[in-house]
Amino acid sequence: MISTRARHLLTASFLLAGSLLTESAWAQPADLILHNGKIVTVDKNFATSEAVAVRGDRFVAVGDNATVLKEAGPNAQIIDLDGRTVVPGLIDTHLHMSMAALNRPAVKLLDARSVDDVKKLIGERVTQTPPGQWVIASSGWHESLLKEGRLPTRYELDEVSANNPVFIPRGGHVVTVNSKALELAGIKKDTPDPKGGVIVRDPATGEATGVLLETAAYFARRALPPPPSPTEHARLLREAMRELNSYGLVSVVEPGIDERTIQIYAQLRDAGAMTIRTDLLYRALTKEQVQKGLAQASLRSDDMLRFAGIKYPLDGGVEGARLYEPYQIVPSEQPDPNYRGVLLLPPGGEDEYVEGLKLAAAAKVQVQTHAVGDETIDVIVRSYERVNADTPIKDLRWTIMHVFLPTEGALKKMNELGIMATAQDHAVLLGHNQRRWWGDKRAGYAIPIRAMLDAGMHVGGGTDGPVVPVDPFLSMWWMTTRGTLNGYQLGPEQAITPREALQLYTINNAIVMGVEKDRGSIENGKLADLAVLSQDILSVPPQAIRETKALMTMVGGDIVYRSGI
Repeated sequence: MISTRARHLLTASFLLAGSLLTESAWAQPADLILHNGKIVTVDKNFATSEAVAVRGDRFVAVGDNATVLKEAGPNAQIIDLDGRTVVPGLIDTHLHMSMAALNRPAVKLLDARSVDDVKKLIGERVTQTPPGQWVIASSGWHESLLKEGRLPTRYELDEVSANNPVFIPRGGHVVTVNSKALELAGIKKDTPDPKGGVIVRDPATGEATGVLLETAAYFARRALPPPPSPTEHARLLREAMRELNSYGLVSVVEPGIDERTIQIYAQLRDAGAMTIRTDLLYRALTKEQVQKGLAQASLRSDDMLRFAGIKYPLDGGVEGARLYEPYQIVPSEQPDPNYRGVLLLPPGGEDEYVEGLKLAAAAKVQVQTHAVGDETIDVIVRSYERVNADTPIKDLRWTIMHVFLPTEGALKKMNELGIMATAQDHAVLLGHNQRRWWGDKRAGYAIPIRAMLDAGMHVGGGTDGPVVPVDPFLSMWWMTTRGTLNGYQLGPEQAITPREALQLYTINNAIVMGVEKDRGSIENGKLADLAVLSQDILSVPPQAIRETKALMTMVGGDIVYRSGI
């Protein structure tokens, strides 16, 4: 068989010969064929075929078995799918891959079902950690899975870690820590809440409980040890990419990183060590930060790594989303009857946000803005519209991330302006707190994919991993059932079909990224990215979609994961 490197060089020679790949270029023999399967192309007709052929890093034939097998070269690798389903390589347009990498050595809490379970897992790590050093947990879990339905307090964590500071993040907006960590963070009884954050306190004593919401979590984050060396970070990233490949994932948008992490990605790409195509969004809030981010646009871009644009974080998560109407009172966590969340605008307010957006528009890069609350979404839509008055934004693929609680007016205006949305399956873990903090009506409506699609909007899909599990099939299960890991079904009227869910994870996401000419479907000339699945997600009951496994994942003609086929 021709080596992958040789195949890539062969393909490159055709690209150099002309700006377009001609029919004669594709007339060369294929060096890899998958046949005797159900090839779900996700093309404009959503056609299915029996076989697909690859040469170099591109698809060169899609069709019936007999026709495609004729394309095989003398040394072609032939894989019999034995009836299995093949889909385009899956894309996640909101996955914190660098965070997932850094989480790999952390204590995993997703299987904990009580505060005692959390204490046991933390305590086990303490026994392996020298006194005084930090014990850090992974962010991909949720307290709603515990029988107590709450985060452990500082005092409970002190029982298993008196001398080691403990840091337990939950998602990206909430942490709980022990007394040693509070001490290192400089948090005392009289420490005031920071703007945009809450130090949760015992109502009887006024003492911090250890739970820190939104910007208050930064007190503890600043006390954490420095990140690993670039070499170690790169090693962890390679491992994280291989894990994502095992779910059929071939491409992600990395939403909100800094210069240091961008350079680590560039080094991995230059070493040929990436197995996940990655679009980078630089995290910014102020106008000056946007300017720093735009300086990264000089990064050499190719099919494996691209600088895509700017990410803005404009409100919090479930506990910090900026809402028009007050939250529900949550005893011991949210006692203020007038609390409406936080709006995280830059110091210059909405005007400075718009000025930063204008810089991005002038540079012709994408902007994606984090928004959970209805008021926040309206601020973003209004700001995007102000920019659009001078510079049309539709072709820039500007997007709002998460879009939990859009008003009907916001959906209408987003459609008019061509503003895209990316929806993630937060509710599989966060649904419990949506109900507690927002009430059932808002919790059921949250992330209304059905309403967005019916409004004519373009919607992409993802997970926000590792905030929630990175498994795309768990995400598609939620999209089609609106189920949660707590056993709730929140807003079943907002469910979409399995076909629509697959489109969100393939061609729709490619369109969000602006790469639909090369990715998102199995068609001649496109990059040979695909996944072979353990079952046909289009024909099994939606409740069974979460049981799906990837058996093989291919990125640019390279088999980067294979198990069971």
